[in-house]
Amino acid sequence: MQNLSSTQREILLALIELYNKGKKMIKSKDVADMIGKNEGTVRNIILSLKVLGLVESKPGPNGGYLPTLKAYEFIKNPTISPILDKLSLYRGNIETDIKVDNIELLDVTNPSGNRVILKVSGDLRKIRPGDPVRLGPTPYSRLVVEGVVISADDSRKEVLIDVKRMISVPKEKIKNIIGKKLVSLKSDMSLKEASMILYKEGIRGAPVLAEGEKVQGIITTADIIKAFFEGNIEAKVSDYMKKNVISIRDEEDVLEAIRKMVIYNVGRLLVLDSAQRVIGIVTRTDILKSIAGLEGLWGV
Repeated sequence: MQNLSSTQREILLALIELYNKGKKMIKSKDVADMIGKNEGTVRNIILSLKVLGLVESKPGPNGGYLPTLKAYEFIKNPTISPILDKLSLYRGNIETDIKVDNIELLDVTNPSGNRVILKVSGDLRKIRPGDPVRLGPTPYSRLVVEGVVISADDSRKEVLIDVKRMISVPKEKIKNIIGKKLVSLKSDMSLKEASMILYKEGIRGAPVLAEGEKVQGIITTADIIKAFFEGNIEAKVSDYMKKNVISIRDEEDVLEAIRKMVIYNVGRLLVLDSAQRVIGIVTRTDILKSIAGLEGLWGV
């Protein structure tokens, strides 16, 4: 069979992933939404895959597309370079300087024997057989792959992984997963008063807002506990709040929230609307509740 273009391969992989998750006919719009491409373009590419015998279709309102068995055979050993952008390989929860260039999927049709070969760059002496590893989410397909190292070949720059879990992060806007009630604090509050509010609301942190709703900082229960351990029980919120606040727009995707939390090593982000007003907080817990199975992203 002729080699597929990067776009054909990307769309075929997305179609297979969507079908594996839902076991039903897939619409071209579903594929387009998943990979961020125009639906018309996706539909045209799917027609070319149909000509190659990799896709079959059913017309009508209840119709759509299905990958064929030939498609599953074809992708047993593909090199999936278009969906990657120099992903880091994590050993446990520690980021290594090993970068993933390509992925090869093995045993795709065998759920009890899924394996992945990673084409990488970097020093493979830093990982050993038996080490738990993770990569992702990948662009477009938004996959998180977790597994255990079977072998690492430094001369070939290949890592063979026994896949324990492969999760796709669905598209979801931040505004859809935050709580409707915004709890905020004032900088001149005592820490005792702030801690009582956090306890009553059942939350671990809140933004500190000035008059006019301007953001001054954020304070968490960890900050308050630190103050109490230091003997500063009469301190004000302004004395212990973090002034460097990481925020995200309410229209952003949950994947962007995950990226920011990992990069900045924080557990919550302030959510801003189009007018830059604080409308809520999104936490790791919010994301984990909305997307089952993502605990491994933070090792919790």
